Amino acid sequence: MQQWAVWAEEVERLLEQGKSKPAVELAKVAHKHTASAASEALLVKAYAARIRALVQAGLNEEAKALLALVGQRYSRFKEALAGIGFILHAGTSLDDFLRPFADPDLPQDRRAEIETVIRRELTDLGPLAQSAVLPATHPLRLAATKLEQAFRAVTTGPVSDDALSLTEISHQSPLAPWKSLVRAIASFYRGDDRACERWLEQVAADSAPARLVPALSVMLAKPSKQPLKPAAIRLTTQIVGEASSVRASLEALDRAFVGGKPKRIARHIEKAVAAVKTSCPDLVERLKQHIAVRAYVSDRRALAAIPDGYRKDAHFWHLLARLTELLERDFTLEACSLWEQFRKHAVAQGLFAEDGPEIAALYLHMAEILEQSSPEELARERPAFEDRFPGYLKYYSDQPADIRRAGARQDPEACYFLYPELLYARACAIDPDPEIFRQWLHWARRSEDWHVSDRAAQSWRRALPKDGRPLLHLMESAEKRGALKKALGYLEEAEALDRLNPEVRRARLRLLTANAVRHLSQNKVHLVELDAAALEALPQAGEVNRPAFPAALRWASGVLHNNRQEALHYSAQVAALLESRAAATVTLANLADMAGFRSAANGFLGSDISGEKIAEAVARACALGEDLGLKFVVPSEWDEKILDELRERRLEVGTRQLCLLAEAALRAGRRELAFAACGAGLAKGGPTEARFLLLRGQALPEWEFSRRDECFIAAAELARRQRDMDLAEEAVELLRTYSRQGSTFLRWAAHREPRSFSMSSEEVQKILERERKASKLPVLSPDKPAPDYGSGRWNEEIEEENEEENEEENEEENEEEEDDSFAAMNFKELTQFLFELAKRIVGPRDPDGTPGKRHRPSSRGPRSLF
Repeated sequence: MQQWAVWAEEVERLLEQGKSKPAVELAKVAHKHTASAASEALLVKAYAARIRALVQAGLNEEAKALLALVGQRYSRFKEALAGIGFILHAGTSLDDFLRPFADPDLPQDRRAEIETVIRRELTDLGPLAQSAVLPATHPLRLAATKLEQAFRAVTTGPVSDDALSLTEISHQSPLAPWKSLVRAIASFYRGDDRACERWLEQVAADSAPARLVPALSVMLAKPSKQPLKPAAIRLTTQIVGEASSVRASLEALDRAFVGGKPKRIARHIEKAVAAVKTSCPDLVERLKQHIAVRAYVSDRRALAAIPDGYRKDAHFWHLLARLTELLERDFTLEACSLWEQFRKHAVAQGLFAEDGPEIAALYLHMAEILEQSSPEELARERPAFEDRFPGYLKYYSDQPADIRRAGARQDPEACYFLYPELLYARACAIDPDPEIFRQWLHWARRSEDWHVSDRAAQSWRRALPKDGRPLLHLMESAEKRGALKKALGYLEEAEALDRLNPEVRRARLRLLTANAVRHLSQNKVHLVELDAAALEALPQAGEVNRPAFPAALRWASGVLHNNRQEALHYSAQVAALLESRAAATVTLANLADMAGFRSAANGFLGSDISGEKIAEAVARACALGEDLGLKFVVPSEWDEKILDELRERRLEVGTRQLCLLAEAALRAGRRELAFAACGAGLAKGGPTEARFLLLRGQALPEWEFSRRDECFIAAAELARRQRDMDLAEEAVELLRTYSRQGSTFLRWAAHREPRSFSMSSEEVQKILERERKASKLPVLSPDKPAPDYGSGRWNEEIEEENEEENEEENEEENEEEEDDSFAAMNFKELTQFLFELAKRIVGPRDPDGTPGKRHRPSSRGPRSLF
């Protein structure tokens, strides 16, 4: 009998873990040696679990065959197997099983059979409550919905009597046992043991909810009529068992780690392990691994106090990697090395296949960790890390042989986990999914080296030759480098795949335009007419304002041929097509600048723009340039007129044109004009507010970092709510980019870093109102007060940090002589001093007014977890 008890317990454990096949084999052995009614019942139970597993795996024929065999051999259990039979023959989903139930003409005996199966087999109310085959008003579906809501309510908090009335469920309903169970749980948490017992007695013994009755009886300190299963034991232990003593010992250990006294830590480690060994012996090893990981980052001397050591298997490395990546950004490379250790052990332990989807997901996670740094930062930091990285072999000296073997495995690419490109390539090799390739290409585009992104696109192209997106990237990349012939080749491939794709059609227009501008810059005037004719032949060439560009090309031909009459004719034609002389002037001037003949064109540009609204005209020209892939700039001599018109905010310019005007001003480094264009756009409201906030942040001066960050974060929040994830990602990337740029002194002066990429609705509205009202670009000078660096949304956090730092500094004041060189300066002098020093630290400017490229040495020191 003792051996039978061991077998029975092991079969129950295997069934609890979902391992039906070994459970059947062991139940066969037990029945062969015992041949009792109990062993026969256990074997049928194991067979039933195996049949369910086959159904879930889609092996219906195998399940039917096994069900027939078991039903024939163990005929007295035919009624117990009836529910499985109905589910199997109806199909694998609950909807297939319920479909006949929706028929009002269903015979009563068949209806009763289905209700019996529901009462005995239904263990989750959700699928029944959400079933699409039953009408929303079907009594059974309504009852399941009410019961599911009530079940969640009683297991999460106090509930009222009204919520437990459940008048929709009658005593004859197949869900009546659920109603009794819900009321029993509610009574248990209210402390009404008598009511709980009364409701438990009403739960039908052959129903699915009856499986919880033994556990609830034990919780009521009542003897159970049958032994508890492992899951029921865990449930009772969690609720009324020795969890309180375990929790107390773990809390004491946590306090000991905070205190930092080795002897006290060692004493509480022993107590915590002993408490868990008593109440949850199966969790002891996991606990020791958690303690070890805590010791690695708190006090490694505590490792020696862990009784009988601990296993450095996949779970240990998972914990250590997860904790390390949650530390500050200094340890991103270490985190990836630890994830690599986890990968080795997970594969060795059979948790994942070497080339399984889980490993692909892990590669992507490691790449995301590395993306916290720019490609250039990684390129600087990797060599130092590789030089000092000792590996983890020394960590395995006290480990069993199987763990030592797993840890000693070496990858052919030793430090591949430090290179996002290799990680993405491995992930795509396992799972060539377009979304993974898209992530890879998105990361690669951050690099200043175009080869990086082109390699990603070429890999995408080879793996998925029917996908046109990598071709579009390769085309754009070649276009930016001036390799127009190669770009046209990629375009032709993309057109062969999907000629009607809007991006492909725009690309054809853009490349023909770029080719025409190149011919002009190379003084190949004889090809200009062919270029203009090719543009006019495109189906999309007749759309709004586009016909003006072929006319502009012919104007350029007239200028270069010094044919004044021809040039003036086409200049007038451009003005007529754009319905504005000023818009024509902007278009022609930008074309002459791009093609390099501006000095020759000056005498052929119209100068009479009287009576026109300059802002509207410039915006129209910028819209045409954007449409053709040309980045127009605004004539600087028109700035005052445009500013006056923008501040009046009575323009008939659309938000898209205002956006393009702001972008053109930013390209030229004219912040004031960009600031005003954003204000006019914000005044119009609507879904473009996020884009204008993003541009407003870029238009602000360098020292307005707090306000700029708020604009970026508000823009990201608005974009997320509008499901514009590209714009949200752009805002977050800009926020990170500005925080990485060379204005580190200004960030130090502000005494804070961005803490969150989210905002409440109230905060977003405040920022929108502030930016709408702002009419002039902020200017800092000795005659004006400096901005309030502490007025941002994180002011309370900043004050808390200041208080903590002041406490530390006060301890040192008695030992060090205070430097009062700043104290002698008044506020105005101090502001000017900081401003001038900041200008020097920000560094040189490029000709367009944007910050020049600066090498920022890594701030990471020799700190390491090793």
